[in-house]
Amino acid sequence: MLTAPTTTFTFDNARKTRLTNGSLLRIAFDAILVPASLATALLVVTGVDTNQLLTPANLLAFVLSAVLSVCIHAIAGVYAHDPDELLSIKLKRLFTSNGALFLLLGTLWLAAQTVSPRSGSSLRGLSVVASLGLAFVLSSAMLAAARYASTVIRDEAIPFVPLNLAATRPDLNHVLVIGGAGYIGSSLVRSLLDGGRRVTVLDALHYGTEPLLPVLDHPRFTLIREDFRHIEAVTRAMTGVGSVVHLGGLVGDPACAFDADLTVDVNITATKVIGEIAKACGVRRFIFASSCSVYGANDDIVDETSSFNPQSLYAQSKVASEAVLLPLSDDAFAVTCLRFATVYGFSGRTRFDLVANLLCAKAVRDGVITVFGEDQWRPFVHVDDVAKGVRLALDAPLGAVGGECFNVGSDGQNYTLGQLARLIKDRVPNAEIVVENDVPDKRNYRVSFAKIQDRLGYRPDWTLEQGLDQVIGIVRSNRVGHYTNATYSNLLSLKERGAASFAPFRISGWESELMSLPRIATPSAVADHHFAAN
Repeated sequence: MLTAPTTTFTFDNARKTRLTNGSLLRIAFDAILVPASLATALLVVTGVDTNQLLTPANLLAFVLSAVLSVCIHAIAGVYAHDPDELLSIKLKRLFTSNGALFLLLGTLWLAAQTVSPRSGSSLRGLSVVASLGLAFVLSSAMLAAARYASTVIRDEAIPFVPLNLAATRPDLNHVLVIGGAGYIGSSLVRSLLDGGRRVTVLDALHYGTEPLLPVLDHPRFTLIREDFRHIEAVTRAMTGVGSVVHLGGLVGDPACAFDADLTVDVNITATKVIGEIAKACGVRRFIFASSCSVYGANDDIVDETSSFNPQSLYAQSKVASEAVLLPLSDDAFAVTCLRFATVYGFSGRTRFDLVANLLCAKAVRDGVITVFGEDQWRPFVHVDDVAKGVRLALDAPLGAVGGECFNVGSDGQNYTLGQLARLIKDRVPNAEIVVENDVPDKRNYRVSFAKIQDRLGYRPDWTLEQGLDQVIGIVRSNRVGHYTNATYSNLLSLKERGAASFAPFRISGWESELMSLPRIATPSAVADHHFAAN
């Protein structure tokens, strides 16, 4: 089960610090606040005047307190964590870090007195201890107020869609992107706006607002900060919407395996409810983000008619989601399932828990390219080309995509993991390839993308080589900090946030039947099974 995060003091936290405008502002504020609080406390407790306070020794102490405050906050992870995380978690980390700072300052003062004792040390000791205590209270209050204010400002800066119960004619050019602040969503939203569409994003912002900052002020953009499992929020968001793209959910094998109940609730239960609400609201197009991982372990080249063989809870949740959505499709409500290949490249939200991105980062940072299962096949696709596939599905005639599944990628980007490693080594010659073939992950699939190419005219703009160059270049530039930062991993972010960041579960019971579908089943058999069960 999920547990509440704890504050740890490690140099690894400092190494993960991201030097963005926001973090630099927080660092500067903290460096000024702590010595200012200390000076104020000394004035109040000791009664000295300003001239007596600003002695060379005291000025040195103020500078030392500023430096130590930044250093301790950094190793506590204050600057490495998502600024949009839960306020309670943020404040706990700040108070713990600030307490450690003033404990260290008191220890250093005692050590200085031992080396060079002064007259009246008892009185001075009481005064200094009282001053440190008051400074801790003042600085903690100011730190808390600053973080609270920044949270309120961010929340108030996000426009909410007013609840309009009057019937509104759906506009196909008005697209609701559920999970639009994520890895794929941030690329898709920008692309849709550039194409002239009106876009509403429904997202709980578990990964912050940063992925959407470039479009927040766009006149055709609206952001609704809500959990997509809230029925009222989903209904409100779909007012006047003609097209829905559902990208929301827990993504990736490790993140989904961490808490099975949460995965079922978020990925399956909510998906069924969202599909039913969309149909009831008059939405015409519904595009669901599925995955080629539904094919699992397969020695043949697979296409949209091939049997499923999911090897993980994540893949099983995609099979079950397709099973509940496809039967909803009819002439007035076109459901399309897009099975994305393994995604790589950069978007508004960086991820380093994807194999190509991760191996590039490890090659640059660690000089090692560790490959688990070098002969396993994977299809690859750039995140921008995923957005392109969604756009083509939105533009296609309803009859061409309704009730259909499409693999999104290209035949030319089917690679073994060993071939991927060698492409990376060609670009990072000093990196060593380390192969581990005894691995529990048995996924192995080459995918045909002929259907989306023939029916929708899809052709990717990126090659895998170009994408690797992009990732390696950005990692080398240090624009995104260290790849092990929890912000860049769905699993680590989930572990850090804990259960408090999610609404209570509402699993209904029918999900277990879909999760126990035969291990190998054709797409048509999945739909038949669902109809028979209902």
